[in-house]
Amino acid sequence: MELIQINHLFKRYAETTVLEDLSVTYSTGMIYGLVGENGAGKTTLFNCIMGMTTYKGEIRKADDISIGYLPAENHFYTLITGQEYLDFCLKAKNKNIKQEQIDELNEVFQLPLKRYASDYSTGMKKKLALMALLLQDNTLYILDEPFNGVDLYGCIQLKKIIHSLKAKGKTILLSSHQITILHELCDSIDYLNQHTIAQRYTSESVKEIEESILGKMVVAELVC
Repeated sequence: MELIQINHLFKRYAETTVLEDLSVTYSTGMIYGLVGENGAGKTTLFNCIMGMTTYKGEIRKADDISIGYLPAENHFYTLITGQEYLDFCLKAKNKNIKQEQIDELNEVFQLPLKRYASDYSTGMKKKLALMALLLQDNTLYILDEPFNGVDLYGCIQLKKIIHSLKAKGKTILLSSHQITILHELCDSIDYLNQHTIAQRYTSESVKEIEESILGKMVVAELVC
């Protein structure tokens, strides 16, 4: 079942074109990877899906969709604890979660929930934000560079979590510069280049994907 269908998406900031005539479809129960250079428009695409910015074109979403968004950088108020942040996020989605469920999930994340979240490390902040999304039990999870700043243990746990979400029928859309990780996790990988989805990879090897991307980058430089 189609969860999100994007048709002819355009996004500009002043005189700068970020996305141009981008069309893509995301279906239920799949893991989609998004790769592209810095500034290619990955975060902008996520913001358009979330309705956090204006755009031209069409983004059609399933009626019963619930989206959880993990941004590349997470910011927290200075005087809010990890526990208070979780409580706030759950109330925002009208979720009534028992403390036992939070404690059970935190056995995986190992976060000091009584400490101020603003004092957390980068990896801990990402874990806290992801923990809130998991407790919300969303339909679609958008994860922007989720592996950046996460330690080895965290990366292993995050991959297990992503696999478990798919097993539950959830859809995951994640961006990363690490093609190897995307190849391991994703059913398909979209290459965002020249303001649009230049290629979708489904069965290619890591080497083939890397060579394809390098080839498209060279062509783009020659055109410019």
